Amino acid sequence: YLTEKADAQQFTAEDENLVVGLASDAAIAIENAHLFEEVQRLAITDGLTGLYNRRHFFELAEREFERTRRYSRPLAAMMLDIDRFKRVNDTYGHAVGDEVLQALAARFRENVRDIDLLARYGGEEFVALLPEVGLESVRVAAERLRQSVAETPIETAAGPLSVTVSLGLALAAPDCQDPATLLRRADEALYKAKNAGRNRVCWA
Repeated sequence: YLTEKADAQQFTAEDENLVVGLASDAAIAIENAHLFEEVQRLAITDGLTGLYNRRHFFELAEREFERTRRYSRPLAAMMLDIDRFKRVNDTYGHAVGDEVLQALAARFRENVRDIDLLARYGGEEFVALLPEVGLESVRVAAERLRQSVAETPIETAAGPLSVTVSLGLALAAPDCQDPATLLRRADEALYKAKNAGRNRVCWA
């Protein structure tokens, strides 16, 4: 135990207060750093699902799109919408609807790669940007995701619920000038899937 200084003098109450003060300052600094990190995280993620929020997704999408164009690499977009989600909220309440959104976000994350950018786009709609992926690969990924949702009910406070999703896909073609255009095409493909009967994958 540190009961004596190096010159054999006893530690005083002043010394103890100094050490306690320094430790307190250090603890506050660490806590502030943790709070800052948490604020930073909350600024870029959706509070319910933990995915990127729409604003931050577009910031990352701009960078990825520029990289794709500079090196002439493939890039795919995937839009996902929960079929008849309003019915879930109206029947079981918004708390159960939130559980469905959280489960779908987790299912989405499980069915794409770590390098893919995922976000909650708004309401019950999600989006992914997939670098280095062509049409066939993104179609396979989307179909795998669609099946995993359709075949495995989601556990909620109201019991297991069966839901389905519709997906729209698009590729960054040479005439695609920016991420907004790419996502608009994926969104148009999503509405094709909705209009064709839901629970399916369509592409632009």
